[in-house]
Amino acid sequence: MKLHQLKALAAVAETGSILEASRVLHVTQSALSKALKELEGQVGATLFVRSSKGVQLTVYGQRLVGHARLISENVRRARDDMEEMKGNAISEISIGVTPVTALLRPLADCLSAFRRDYPQVRLRMLEMRPNQLLEQVREGTLDFAVTSQRMASDGLLDCTPVFSMATLVAARKGHPLRGERSLKALLDAEWIVLDPLADASAPFVQLFADHGLALPARVIECSSMSLALSMCSQMDTLILLSSESTSSRFMRETMDFLDLDDPLPARAISLVTRDRHTLPGSAERLHDAIADALRDYDPTRPHTLKP
Repeated sequence: MKLHQLKALAAVAETGSILEASRVLHVTQSALSKALKELEGQVGATLFVRSSKGVQLTVYGQRLVGHARLISENVRRARDDMEEMKGNAISEISIGVTPVTALLRPLADCLSAFRRDYPQVRLRMLEMRPNQLLEQVREGTLDFAVTSQRMASDGLLDCTPVFSMATLVAARKGHPLRGERSLKALLDAEWIVLDPLADASAPFVQLFADHGLALPARVIECSSMSLALSMCSQMDTLILLSSESTSSRFMRETMDFLDLDDPLPARAISLVTRDRHTLPGSAERLHDAIADALRDYDPTRPHTLKP
C-alpha cells in the first residue's frame, strides 16, 4: 500500500464522490481511479461501490479508511516533527477537552505559558464529549485529549491518569429534593444527562449501576452543558456535575449541591494519546506540562494566576 492510494481512499470517503475527491487532491479522475483500483488489488477486496447516491464504502473500505486517515496523519506529524527540530516550520497542536476538564484551572495556565514560550505553534482546542474525544484520538485528528471518564482497557491508546475529581448531584436553588440524602429517593426525579445513556462508562450510568439501581425513567439527554444548565434553572431536573463546578461563583449562586450519604463515582482525569513518545516535540512538552500540573493540582487550594 502506498500513501497516495490511502489518501485517495480517505478523500473518497469524505466527499462521497470520485470527482470531488480528485478535485480535493488536485489529481485527475483517471489517476484517482487507478490508485483506488491498485489499492483494491493489493488488499484483495472491494473497497467501495458506486450507486445513485455516489460512492459508498464497503465494510472493507470502512475499516481500511480508518487506518488510512491515521497513517496520513502520522506521516504529517512526522514531517512536522522533523521540520520543527530544524527550526524552519510552524507546528500545529490539536487538543481535546471535555466540558469538565475545560474548567480545570491549571489547564489555562499551561496553555498560556506554552503560548508565551512557543508563539509560532498553532494551537487548536476542541471541546467534545468523552466518547467523541477518544474516537478523534484513535483516528489521529487530535494529538491528545484531557478527558474525564473512566478509561476501559484500550491497546490503541496511551492513557496517563493524573487525578480523580468528586462527582456531585446538583439542582436549581430551592429544588424540592435538595434535602434528600439517598440516591434511591431520587429515582422518580427528572434528570438531565450530558452523555448518551447507551455509554456504559458515563458517570450517570455508573452511578446507578454501582448501587444496583435501575436508571431513572425520566431522563433528558443533552450534550450541551450551557443548555443543560439553562434547563436546570427553569425546571426541576437534577444533573451530575464535577466538584470543580463549585469553584464557579455563578454555580454556587444558582445551584444547590445535594449532600448524599451514597458514595458517587469519581471523575477520572486522564491525558490520552495514541503514543505520547511519538508526539512532535512541542506537543510532547505541552502534554507533559499539563500532566505534571494536574498531578499537583489541589482543587481545594486557592488559585493564583501565574505571571
